[in-house]
Amino acid sequence: MSAALKIPLDRLYLHEEGIGIYQSAYSIYNVFLAFCVTGIPIALSSLIAGKDDEEAATLTKSTCTAVSLLGALFGMLLFAFSTPIAKLLSGGDEAVCKSALITLSPALLVMGVISSRKGFFQGKSIMTPSAIGQLGESLAKVILGIGLCAVFVKYGIAYGAAGAIAGVTAGALVQAIVLQIFYVRANKVRGEFSVKKAMEVIKVSIPMTLGAFGFTAVLLLDSLLVPKILAGIGEDLAERLKLMGYLTRSVTIYNLPATIISAFTASAVPALAYAKAKSDGKTLGENSLRVIKLVFLASLPCALGMMLFSREIFVFIYSTTSHWALLVLSGVMVMIMPYVQTTTAMLQTMGRVWQPILSTVGAVLLKAVLNIFFVRALGIFGAPVATIVSFAVAFIINTVWLTKITKMNGALKEISKILLCAVISCGGAWLVYSFIRTPWAFLLCLALAVLVYFVLVFASGCITKSEILGKEE
Repeated sequence: MSAALKIPLDRLYLHEEGIGIYQSAYSIYNVFLAFCVTGIPIALSSLIAGKDDEEAATLTKSTCTAVSLLGALFGMLLFAFSTPIAKLLSGGDEAVCKSALITLSPALLVMGVISSRKGFFQGKSIMTPSAIGQLGESLAKVILGIGLCAVFVKYGIAYGAAGAIAGVTAGALVQAIVLQIFYVRANKVRGEFSVKKAMEVIKVSIPMTLGAFGFTAVLLLDSLLVPKILAGIGEDLAERLKLMGYLTRSVTIYNLPATIISAFTASAVPALAYAKAKSDGKTLGENSLRVIKLVFLASLPCALGMMLFSREIFVFIYSTTSHWALLVLSGVMVMIMPYVQTTTAMLQTMGRVWQPILSTVGAVLLKAVLNIFFVRALGIFGAPVATIVSFAVAFIINTVWLTKITKMNGALKEISKILLCAVISCGGAWLVYSFIRTPWAFLLCLALAVLVYFVLVFASGCITKSEILGKEE
């Protein structure tokens, strides 16, 4: 549904330049989301798992109050320093993102409600409220974002981007309202605010946030560094914004599978935490293998499909072939980034809190350095190349640490089977398409790839009915 916002915004109103402004502003918002919507809920859910209702309510209330105060502080700072931040994002002296940043700042006021309610429900292994809340947010973003963009874009591209960002702010408010309604209905215990409990959650959330900060940091680094580097090699403002727009297009498509995979991370933490608390090594290994399988089941066919059909996807969605090769690189990222994020959460849940952070932070620092060299040499293509190289290192390190902690018997065999299924389905679809190159043939080949893949993964035993429904079902 987020793609349903960005793609019409791009095609109908903002185009390359405007969507570049939108994404630059949104990359700043993503920093707060990493803390409030990823780090805090994961930390809170891990602390709530196994606790009684009174303790869970106290942890939730304390978290809500503390994060709300932080959100208000950061919102005021974003509003007050919108001009210098906008100039930094443009890579020059023009504050083209200022209106979008100002429009975005009120969204931080409801982060306390969103993060604490998500953490509460995830700690209870109840995922429906979070799902409905996110759908409500996305629906509001699509309707209001496109509507407000259409109204304000006639005053200029920057104002159109600000209108689209206003939809993001409205979506955050809708999600907060939905989650609060579910929380009031589900929780009958009044918790007490405790500074000690709030600090406990925040303390646990810091390593969780840093661990989940990978792709958020990538977007932020690209927004802050790439325009400046492009300016240094002679690109003017309009061209810089267009190039960032092309990069945003590939990121939008990348986010489709990455968003699905990130749900596995959230749902896996309580199950792994429970097995760890019970010192049940066998269950911990089984659950870990199940999560890894799910990551590759989702990522490998998407990655291969994006790489093989990158040109056709760009033409179908954006009616242009300009910079379509960026999607090939995004396909490689799909195989790396979600895995790093998921294994980081797994390692932290198993008690290795800081080890995966070192690999993630190291990858981010390496990415910052490589951006300078690769963007100068390859232009906008250098940004995803730097991401791939730096996070491939984190991929290897996390894998080594994970295999030392828990025994995932048969992991390599299972991943090889999944890869074979993906190669057969995607490769076969591409082979058929190479003989009949029409738009309808492209869609039919993608549908064929999906059908063949699902048949193969079940027929080969890559995933079983009991793994989907649960053993007791």
